[in-house]
Amino acid sequence: MQTRRVLVILAVLAVAAASVGAFTPASAQSGAVPGVTDKEILVGGIAGVTNPIGRPYKDAFTGAKAYFDMVNASGGVYGKKFKVVANLDDQTRDSKNLLAARSLVEEKKVFAIVPMVTSSFASSKYLAGKGTPTFGWNINSNWADGKNLFGEKGSWLCLGPDCITMAPNYIAKQVNAKAVGLLAYGSSPQSSDCSKGQENTFAKYGPKVAFADRSLSFGFSANDISAAVKAVKDNGVDFIATCMDVNGEVNFDKALEQAGAKVQWYAPEGYDPQLLDQLGDQFEGNFTFVVDFLPFEAAKDSKGMQTYIKAMKKVGQEPNELSLVGWQSAMLLHEGIKRAGKGFTQQSVVDAINQITDWTANGTRTRVDWTTAHGPTPPNSESCQAFVQVKDGKYVVVYGQPGKPFVCFPENPWPATLDNPTYKAPGET
Repeated sequence: MQTRRVLVILAVLAVAAASVGAFTPASAQSGAVPGVTDKEILVGGIAGVTNPIGRPYKDAFTGAKAYFDMVNASGGVYGKKFKVVANLDDQTRDSKNLLAARSLVEEKKVFAIVPMVTSSFASSKYLAGKGTPTFGWNINSNWADGKNLFGEKGSWLCLGPDCITMAPNYIAKQVNAKAVGLLAYGSSPQSSDCSKGQENTFAKYGPKVAFADRSLSFGFSANDISAAVKAVKDNGVDFIATCMDVNGEVNFDKALEQAGAKVQWYAPEGYDPQLLDQLGDQFEGNFTFVVDFLPFEAAKDSKGMQTYIKAMKKVGQEPNELSLVGWQSAMLLHEGIKRAGKGFTQQSVVDAINQITDWTANGTRTRVDWTTAHGPTPPNSESCQAFVQVKDGKYVVVYGQPGKPFVCFPENPWPATLDNPTYKAPGET
């Protein structure tokens, strides 16, 4: 299992206000298979299309549909074609996420939910109880609530204060950082806990943490962070790791520049052509992005990535992580149905996927072993990521080797130092 990077969306979990009740697990599936007819397999998606950070979560719908269209054009699977019956916006609200899931399962009678892309995955226990195969973007711990929930990089995240997150330390070592600053949102427990985990990891691997502020407010102004900016300068901080959204990082970086300070950044998200167009000048030279999938700039090393990029070009969609998540999610459902056999059911598809030990989404991401991917992290596993920077206005893959962009370290047990990573090509074990 990989150590998970913490993305921007963790910070906005605090905006989800509604609580979710418990659900009784569904009994074993019997009779007609939900969402399956003689000619069709019904699916639906849920995403936080309306979200406070303005990210294009709806692109995940585009990626999933593009994959389904490709399969349908080849005749479908077992004589049945995928049909997207609804794509719903949960408005990044727990209550809306649960309502959307219930609508798809109880009203639309879908076979599977593809994709689920939201920071408000409040329906996880409900879907686990119903046994509905669900596929999407694993950016919070809810994906571990059921063996029928499949995140694109596995379904286990370690987000607590005792978790190890090696990527920030590895980047800090590459840029010869001497003093580290940590930033997180006080309004988001996951953001704050993530930052504490980073601090523990820096205590293990270095460099020293000279400054930490876990009291920032989402959408802060320059006045709100004046004391934090001064503390960065006063403590000689030259590297900052965060558990915040990229807009927060950029705004803080601008404030530092105005104060005459320059630092290197660990950015848990921000690798997106749209963001490059908007914020590329700010990214240039001092932001390093962590990527859990094959960077698009390395597509020549993967026929699967080339197929995805071609499909996105066909529908007028610039490749990005969100559409790739939709594409990979649809692919995993398709693969599970193929492995389950002609008389597939929801449970048989779930069981088939959970026997896959080498899932790479056709070489578009690092390997997932679904026999262990629901967590916790098993012994003798590894963490692999790619690293991307902006140079001369373009994303460039760094720290890997030609044809092998993924930098890997052992997990459980952790390495004594970060001096000897291994490098892997797409799908390489």
